[in-house]
Amino acid sequence: MTRKSIIILLAAAVVTGALVFDGLSHRHGNQSSSQNPPMTAPPAGAPSGASNTGTGAQPTAPATDTTTTTDPGQNAGPAGASQPAQDGAVADAAQPAADDAPAATQPIIVPAGTTLTVRLAEDLGSRISEMGQRFSATLDNDVVVNGETVIAAGAAVFGKVVLARPAGAVAGEAILQLKVTAVNVNNANLPIVTSLRSFGPQIQGKNKVGKFMKGLVKRASGEEKEVLLAQQSAYNFTLQRRLEIQ
Repeated sequence: MTRKSIIILLAAAVVTGALVFDGLSHRHGNQSSSQNPPMTAPPAGAPSGASNTGTGAQPTAPATDTTTTTDPGQNAGPAGASQPAQDGAVADAAQPAADDAPAATQPIIVPAGTTLTVRLAEDLGSRISEMGQRFSATLDNDVVVNGETVIAAGAAVFGKVVLARPAGAVAGEAILQLKVTAVNVNNANLPIVTSLRSFGPQIQGKNKVGKFMKGLVKRASGEEKEVLLAQQSAYNFTLQRRLEIQ
C-alpha cells in the first residue's frame, strides 16, 4: 500500500470517528433533556428563595396569594357546620322570652262553710211567691279569703224559691224555703250551692197528728200568719261546696 492510500484511509477514519462522536453527543444531550423536567413555579406559600431541586435554574419569586379573606366561621368546617351554632343562638335568644312568660293564674278558692249575707231586691212570701220562682239580691258584705277581698259587697246574687206554701186549714203553717244559686264575679255568673233556708213558724208536736191539732188551734184563734220577707231585708246563706274563682 502506498503512502497516499494510507493517508486517505486515516483521513476517512478520522472523519468517520468525528461523525460517530457527534451522533453520540447529540443523543446524550437529548437524554439529559428528557431526564430534567422543565422548571415550574414553586407552590403558593413556599419559602422565599426556594429553587427547583435538580436544576440549575435561579430561584423565582413566589406567586402572589390572591385568596380572598373570609369570615373564619364560614371556613370552619364542612358546609352547614355553622348552622347548629346559629340555631343555638336563636334558641338562646328566645329562652329569656319563654322564662319571662307569666305563669298560669291559680284559681281563688272560697271554701265551703263561708257565709254569704244577701239583701233581697224584691218581696218574697209564702203566699206571694211560687215554688221554682227565681229571685235577685245583692251581696251585703265582702267575701274575704286569706285577708283579700275576692267578692266585693254589692255583687249581684241570684236565688230560687224551693217551697212556698201559704197557711190553710189543711196545709197547716205557712212556710217559705229559699237557696242561693249564683253570684256575679268579674261579669260572670258563677253557680254556687248553699244551704236551704226555711222561714215560718214550726209547730212543735210529738207526731204528725199532734202537730196538726196544734195547727188547727192556732188557725182558729187567728194566731197563724203568712211568711213575708220584705225587700231590702238581709239573710245569711252558707256555702255547701267550695267556689273557684278564675
